[in-house]
Amino acid sequence: MLENVDAEVVSSPTVQEDGFFLRTVRDLTFEVQIPRAKLEELGKSGHIETTATDQRRHVRFRQLKRCILRCEPTFPTIERPQQLSLALVTNISRKGVGLLYHSQLYPKESFVLRIEGAGLLRLTVARCRKLGPQCYEIGATAIRPIDIKKFAPS
Repeated sequence: MLENVDAEVVSSPTVQEDGFFLRTVRDLTFEVQIPRAKLEELGKSGHIETTATDQRRHVRFRQLKRCILRCEPTFPTIERPQQLSLALVTNISRKGVGLLYHSQLYPKESFVLRIEGAGLLRLTVARCRKLGPQCYEIGATAIRPIDIKKFAPS
C-alpha cells in the first residue's frame, strides 16, 4: 500500500483503505515510550500558541492520531529497514506535522506517513529531539500543503 505513494496526500481514503489501516495498526506494536511529563501536554486540544521566537508561518493544531510510518532510503550511510511502524501525530499545520516516534530520524531524511482517516503524506524531517528512551519528537515538513480540514473534529 505504501509502495506507490505520490508526493501529495492521496484523496480521501476509501473504506477499504481504512480497513487496511486498522488491520495494520492492530498488527504492529507501538514502541514509543512517552515520558510522563509529555502525557499532560498530549491531553490538551485546540491550536498551539505561538511564541516570540517561533518562525512558523502557519497555525499548528493539536492532534492525537495514530499513524503508520515508513522510512525511505535518503542517506546511503544510514540503513533503514523498509518496514512499517507505528507513530503518534501530536500536531499538524498546513505545512507540517509533529509526531512521536521510537527511533531517531535525521534532518532532511524522508518518510511516508499514513494518517488514520486522512490519507498519505510524504514528509521530510526538519528536526528531531530525544524526549526519553524510545521517544523522539519529530517535526517534519510536507512536500505539498496539507488539507487540515481532514483533521477537524466532526
